[in-house]
Amino acid sequence: MSLAAFLTPESHSTCRPVGASVLGQRLESPADIADITRRVWQDSMNVLQAPHIYSGVEMALWDLLGKRYEEPVYRLLGYDKAFAKQPYVVVPFAAVPEQTFERMRHIRQAGYRAVKTGWSGFGHGNIASDLSQLAAAREGLGADARLFIDAARIWGCDVVAAKRYCPLFDQFSIEWVEEPFDPTALNAYADFAAHHGRMRLAAGENIHSIQQAQQLLNIAGIGVIQIDCGRVGGIGAAKEIAQYADLRCARYINHTYTSHLALSASLQAYAGLERQDLCEYPMDPTSLSWSICREHLLVGGDGEVTIPNAPGLGITISLDDLQRYVVDLEIRIGRTTLYRTPSIR
Repeated sequence: MSLAAFLTPESHSTCRPVGASVLGQRLESPADIADITRRVWQDSMNVLQAPHIYSGVEMALWDLLGKRYEEPVYRLLGYDKAFAKQPYVVVPFAAVPEQTFERMRHIRQAGYRAVKTGWSGFGHGNIASDLSQLAAAREGLGADARLFIDAARIWGCDVVAAKRYCPLFDQFSIEWVEEPFDPTALNAYADFAAHHGRMRLAAGENIHSIQQAQQLLNIAGIGVIQIDCGRVGGIGAAKEIAQYADLRCARYINHTYTSHLALSASLQAYAGLERQDLCEYPMDPTSLSWSICREHLLVGGDGEVTIPNAPGLGITISLDDLQRYVVDLEIRIGRTTLYRTPSIR
């Protein structure tokens, strides 16, 4: 899908391929990235995949520029220094509470002090079952750990159903609940924020523009905005949202569940904001996304993650490992080949 959006022939003036606004453009300064971004939003506004594919392109542009000037991306963004972040890991509920307890106990023993959990049927209305899962998670982690819930849009637009769970969130000290409603259900978010508390409500991973983030903060009234750099338009857009959230005394958090290359890109956007001290942290050492990166942002002895003080994003790709996952692909229209998988070496 992303390759098609990058290459697809022009339909009309606002339905051009993303590549037409990128390839051949000058890349000498952050201002050039801003110019390319404006061109993409103007010329590809009716290509619905454009924000997703351009997010990856934009991150690569920052990485290239940082390597050219031998500066980390956060400095090119205007930050003097990068502040370390406390990681939280994502650990879904298991099938039964006993297994959930063991999962959380293992995470605690591994040194993590913050966890986001949920899924596995949570929120479908069986409050007794959900209470047991929350109790197991809290017991396994310990009373002093930070615990968050991802409701995964389970309540749609039903604020009444969400409010039934507030006593459980209070009982087990759930710091915030993420995406209880559909991403565009602004009125539902506003109602729930007024009831449960602005700083106890998170959303944002599914949005794809700065303006949508501002609506979540201004209209929906949430206090925790969680942004995916790979969906919102890249590092520049994420930085603008992070600074906007910081000015409004809201919490900004990255949404990252893939590689540490993506993690580094996400952290650059709010590296210099000292008050924004929490990050979502992908920890699976057996996955594709882990193996393709030569370096990783490891958790230090102080329990925090430090952003690389290295050119660009500070992460290099292992081409040998990547090669194992390459799949041959060709995109052709008539007799014209638009794309063929290239050699990565």
